[in-house]
Amino acid sequence: MSLAEDSLTRDVRQHFKVEIERKIFDAAVLGFDSEDNPLRLNNFAFAMRELGRIWLEHLAPKEQLRQCEWFVQNTELREKDGVTRAQRAKFAIQGPLHDDFVRDKLHIDVDTTVKEYTKLIDHLSSFGHDIEKSFNLPPEEAEHEAMDALDTFDRLATLITERHESLLSEAADAAKDTLADELFGQVQSELDILSTHSTVEGVHLESLTITSLDSNRILFEGDGSVDVRLQYGSDADLARDDGAVSYDSYPLDCKFEADTERPLEISIVPRSLRIDTDSFYDNVED
Repeated sequence: MSLAEDSLTRDVRQHFKVEIERKIFDAAVLGFDSEDNPLRLNNFAFAMRELGRIWLEHLAPKEQLRQCEWFVQNTELREKDGVTRAQRAKFAIQGPLHDDFVRDKLHIDVDTTVKEYTKLIDHLSSFGHDIEKSFNLPPEEAEHEAMDALDTFDRLATLITERHESLLSEAADAAKDTLADELFGQVQSELDILSTHSTVEGVHLESLTITSLDSNRILFEGDGSVDVRLQYGSDADLARDDGAVSYDSYPLDCKFEADTERPLEISIVPRSLRIDTDSFYDNVED
């Protein structure tokens, strides 16, 4: 069996976004496929354990983690930064968002996920740990152990990635509910040029995603549409049939920002609102 050709190997490789991670993984797989090396399982298991550490450190850099409101230095660790594996896993899931927001507003239990992750990483660390027992194992046993290690890494990486994406989605949905008034007023001023009296009848923010999250600021990008009533002439003109009214809808996109401490107090990034009114001018030309 060639580990390099297995679909699980390809799945695991997709978790690595940093070049050095992919290079280490490729080298580990290549080494395991060298069947004449009696240490191939030990070397592969060691590489996967180290990749688990490196992958998490890249997701949760200690410099960013230490700026989080929820970070408490563990003084029992010998490392001077005092950052624990559980804290790194927590950061990989929720980033710098405050605990009360994640727990009380989003109703997400990050601690349970961290415990699940810890069990998986402990299981990953058990592979090939006893060099005497894993030295020169028969091919079938070595392949079974290697596949188990790959499956464990795939599960722990998928767990962190999916929970992180789910949390960001929930945070964006919570923020979207607070944006109606902020967006409504800005859209109104952008559309005044289209007619004598332009009235925004509805603003629909169809999607909102978090594009950046650090200890100070959250950046969002959203898109949707605006429904508008366009009146040409005054109300008196309309009464005399000298005016006209039309209705239209235009796509829009916009960027928003919020302080990480107050993620639901969102404002529009200056000059980021774009309303596509090309269809209005196309109709005028026709």
